[in-house]
Amino acid sequence: MALLGSYIDVRTLASIASNASASFAHGLPASPDFVLIELTGTATVAATITPYLHNFDATNVSLFATGIAMQPCRVVSAVAHSVIR
Repeated sequence: MALLGSYIDVRTLASIASNASASFAHGLPASPDFVLIELTGTATVAATITPYLHNFDATNVSLFATGIAMQPCRVVSAVAHSVIR
């Protein structure tokens, strides 16, 4: 189970303004197989739109809030195929 920490990255992001983006380096050994976004704020229904997952690659995950501000969220990036091996 200790290996899972090197294949799963969890980040909490503050809100993103409308039409703005946020990027972070995930620190995983490869490009994530999937990225999950969980909204954690308590904003109104209009502000609970999940951001558009713009890009993820071997070093970064980028999110973009299209047309509406995004509330705080938790982002989970995972390299699943390495865990299965």
